[in-house]
Amino acid sequence: MTPRLGVISSGRQGGCRYCAGKAPIPPQDAEALMRAAGLEPLEPYPGSMSHWRCRHEACGREVKARYSNVKRGVGICRWCAPNAPVRPEDAAALMRTAGLEPLAPYPGTDTPWPCRCATCGTTVTPTHGSIKQGQGGCRPCSRKKAGVGISQAWARRRELPRTDGDQAAVELQGFGLTPLEPYPGPAGSWRCRHTVCGRDVEIRVHNLRRGLRACPYCPPAPGGRRRWPADEAEALMRAAGLEPLEPYSGRRQQAWRCRCTGCGRETAPSLGGILAGQGGCRRCADRRAAEARKTDPEVAAADMRAAGLEPLERYVTSMTPWRCRCTTCGNEVTPTLMKIRTGGGCRFCASHGFDLTAPALVYVMRNHRHNAVKVGIGGTAGRNERVAHHRRSGWVLVQDWHFATGVEAHAVEQAALQHLRDAGHGPYLSRDIMPNGWTETFDADLVTPTALAAIVETNIADLAGTVTPVPGRTILRPDRWSTRSGSSTPGRRPSARRAGRGQLPLF
Repeated sequence: MTPRLGVISSGRQGGCRYCAGKAPIPPQDAEALMRAAGLEPLEPYPGSMSHWRCRHEACGREVKARYSNVKRGVGICRWCAPNAPVRPEDAAALMRTAGLEPLAPYPGTDTPWPCRCATCGTTVTPTHGSIKQGQGGCRPCSRKKAGVGISQAWARRRELPRTDGDQAAVELQGFGLTPLEPYPGPAGSWRCRHTVCGRDVEIRVHNLRRGLRACPYCPPAPGGRRRWPADEAEALMRAAGLEPLEPYSGRRQQAWRCRCTGCGRETAPSLGGILAGQGGCRRCADRRAAEARKTDPEVAAADMRAAGLEPLERYVTSMTPWRCRCTTCGNEVTPTLMKIRTGGGCRFCASHGFDLTAPALVYVMRNHRHNAVKVGIGGTAGRNERVAHHRRSGWVLVQDWHFATGVEAHAVEQAALQHLRDAGHGPYLSRDIMPNGWTETFDADLVTPTALAAIVETNIADLAGTVTPVPGRTILRPDRWSTRSGSSTPGRRPSARRAGRGQLPLF
């Protein structure tokens, strides 16, 4: 051999291919390996990767094997392999052995093969693979064999020795049970009486032999679980202030429909919850919790007096308006205890916000940019001059009405807002567009400035000569726009501009 000097000097290849690991295989060595694997060569050695025609000595068939596969121990004979192809005549012989006569040529080992059962004559379509695995080919015959097997099993069971009624009654005495009816068998439900607690129970003899309890109403140990009888379960519910509306189901964790004797509402607690000490009525439980958290009336009255307010009625809750009289100015106000505790006080004595004792005005303004109108109140001098503030935001004064005190102006404004809410008009602008006073804005196409001014004048005439409303008590709050007289469906009513562009009635 003549290797190249460059290849030898680079070290990538050796000098002699026979001394390297990829040397050619001598033909005599290849033939010896094939004969050792049970193959007799029928032609000269063609190469390690080429098909070599040989004869398999085990089955006598001619095969084409590769030297490389035989050296690895695979690919010796395809006919002797586990997944070897099946000859049609061998497949038909296997089907006839199973009692099936093929009606069509062999389609493949996993393809349904139409055959006729030699026993019942039914045409069936099993596969060659299922028959080879030992499965039955005819379903009617298989069912018939299964039925015969079940009948034989029942026949053997009937031949077994049975326990008679007297022997079973003696056996029950060891469990403290007295039979109340004839013996129904080891698996039948037998009505008996437990001599320990005196209750009637239904047991099965084979369950007692397995070690189950003789009476489900008696606990297996002190503190153990037991089944509550219907009368005791109803007594427990009545002791908890609940009147059952349906029979006890026997399951302590199942909801039991009852009526609360405290509030009269229908509820559905479980017996397990009552046994665990839980309350049966959620409404009454919330009421008890609220009463437990409620501030003592004496402490609440002391807090109001500390803020300069004398209560005129009894205390209800910290969020309920409480009618009081200011000891400083003598006016009657209705703050909440929560407001007082957070720093609030008498609205007439406040040094900020709207002054109810000073002269005030009711105004109607319009914004051409947003096509909106607004009604509101403000002071005339010194404090809360809302008209000047809105003018800087693009609003134009349409008309205003002056009053001697802020109480009168506030009553007129709230009456006008109440009239518009009852007519279906909601806030037009959002808080983002107008942070201060957005709840008093309306669509100018639905409520024109002239119509809004007419509403204000009508309410001024209606309130003239009437009793002055309680100061600080709003006629309409933003969170109660949906609460109107005559409204049958709860929830917020759609705003006027969402309901349509038509003019809603104002008077």
